[in-house]
Amino acid sequence: MTLNSSIRLLRRSQIFVAGLCVLLFFVALANFNGTISLNLLPTFEKSPYYTQDESHVYSWTTQSFFPSIKKPYDEKSVDLCDGFPQHLLNRIQIVLKTGTGEAEKTKAHLETVSSCITNLLVFSDLEETVAGHHFIDILADLPPSYQNQPDFAAYSAQKQAHSEGRPVGYSSEGWKLDRFKFLPMVDKTYQMRPRADWYVFIEADVYYFWDTLFRLLDQLDPSMMHYIGSPAAGRDGTFFAYGGAGFVLSRGLMKRLVGDSTQLSARYEDYAVNDCCGDAALGYAIMNKTGEPLQALYPTFAGDELNGLKMNQERWCIPLLALHRVTPAQMKSLWAWERTRPYDENAFTHSTLSDYLLSRLDASTTRGEWDNYADRLQLEDSPAHSSVSACGSACASEPSCLEYSYSAGQCRFGGFFQMGRPVPGSDYTSGWDMDKILSLGYQEDPDKTSSCKEATWLKPDIR
Repeated sequence: MTLNSSIRLLRRSQIFVAGLCVLLFFVALANFNGTISLNLLPTFEKSPYYTQDESHVYSWTTQSFFPSIKKPYDEKSVDLCDGFPQHLLNRIQIVLKTGTGEAEKTKAHLETVSSCITNLLVFSDLEETVAGHHFIDILADLPPSYQNQPDFAAYSAQKQAHSEGRPVGYSSEGWKLDRFKFLPMVDKTYQMRPRADWYVFIEADVYYFWDTLFRLLDQLDPSMMHYIGSPAAGRDGTFFAYGGAGFVLSRGLMKRLVGDSTQLSARYEDYAVNDCCGDAALGYAIMNKTGEPLQALYPTFAGDELNGLKMNQERWCIPLLALHRVTPAQMKSLWAWERTRPYDENAFTHSTLSDYLLSRLDASTTRGEWDNYADRLQLEDSPAHSSVSACGSACASEPSCLEYSYSAGQCRFGGFFQMGRPVPGSDYTSGWDMDKILSLGYQEDPDKTSSCKEATWLKPDIR
């Protein structure tokens, strides 16, 4: 955390006091620049996205655009889209990318996260109608030369199977088609919706907290060039927005990128067919065509799994937008919880989601056959390795330890709170230090609202 302190000048005439004032001033200045910081838990690990001065944080006061549904919640009768600010979709275009083999994920998404999106565009690898939504076969727009690619063979096979009434499930061959969708998806979106201010691209297993998106975009100028997302390293020293966290393109950038009728899938075909990932090929195309680097907003665009999302003091009040690899069951549960949780005007931060996660822990703070991803193996001669209880006691005495796990006679600490996952039949035991988690601001109150009155809106890291 930043040390926000000031030096009160000592109004005395003695020379030695004046000298002391100067000395104190430079000490404070050094502190402000990050050599010293004040933290509730001072030995927490520092994350690479986080710096210790105010220059990386926006001084925004954002507004909420919609309330959650008032309790009591009746799943059979309540409309979870009640109050959703659909008027914002006049200038924000949401695009869902999916595939034939992701039917279960897509169905869950259309019933939850994207159920209120009235202008939704759905791009897939097969033309069909699902739950009233027209799925556009985006691969049909590719130049014929793509047909010569070995990884493209699954496209014809899927279409034939569908025409014969055979089910098409997820397969590694079908997954290889995914990278070919990004460039024509951007081409087609601008062709169909050229007057939108913002273009938001998400995937079938990506969960978006819409209030965070609407607050964020409300602060930015769509006429400027914005390419926003979670950073991943690409080729030639570039970074691209990881598709698993979704990404946002502004009107200004789209106009420069494809407004001159450039067909990205033709111009950058070599990158699409030779790179492993379509989001990487798109990132290169954006940099090459517009010169605009990625505006990395991690961990708001987290792209983490729900049970692997990391929380600690630094992330506590940072707004949360995107989760990845969310299962259909998780998506339904999370959507119902989000739309019916106690409502206030505060931004949805990492700490807000802790209410959902921690409410799913048992009364006990330990779980057997469970891995919470604690990863700091303790020193070989540490007494923490002697038993589960010794591991937990050692974690409690270590200020930076929020969780621990014990397996095969080895104790590991974690500097974050993570929910983790069941590991049936294993000897894993995981535990959480609730005293420290409570000290971060978590309150065991089912009717409470957010513990963060002011959100920490990070400025983008330009990549």
